[in-house]
Amino acid sequence: MAVAARGRTPPTPFDEELARFNRTLADSPTANWAMPSATLSALLDLIAETLEERPGTPLPHGFAERLAAAAGDQEGPRFLKDTARVLREAQHRGLLCFNELPMSLWEAELRFSGLRDFSWWVEGDEYDSFEEGVVAGVTSEHPDGCRFLLPRLAEELHAALLIDARSDSGASLRAAVPWATPPVLREILRVATAHLLEAH
Repeated sequence: MAVAARGRTPPTPFDEELARFNRTLADSPTANWAMPSATLSALLDLIAETLEERPGTPLPHGFAERLAAAAGDQEGPRFLKDTARVLREAQHRGLLCFNELPMSLWEAELRFSGLRDFSWWVEGDEYDSFEEGVVAGVTSEHPDGCRFLLPRLAEELHAALLIDARSDSGASLRAAVPWATPPVLREILRVATAHLLEAH
């Protein structure tokens, strides 16, 4: 609903925000396993039907307020059904790549949460040099945590390097992770790869 509420604030059209939501959901194996877009659409329809048939149904704390904010002038159940329809249509059309629909700031924050978590090692002043901070960050979970931290970090580094820095998606990435320039990303990737090859 936060996505919907954000989509109702100009200049971002609601359909585009839901297309971004679908894209983000599809690109996250964990989220897609837990709540694929088709399941979410069906759930929205079910909630809408329940609210129409039993208006006094108890709702989770804050749900009614969030629904009202997202729905705007629309009735809540109608809004939920429309949202489910738009999600289905977006899924049917297929996922839009970044050159068709640029990545938004909220997408960048979700997609690159590992890079955002790594910011302390890049921007902190505890180490004498950038490379020392990066090495400390890469090895901070050694040995057991490396199998969880480093593959995710490497995946995000590769994905960030594939984004055209001059594009709108690149601007969103820099807004979410200001230090994420190609030279910095490549150096972190080099150090992470070297650690995996040498220490594991």
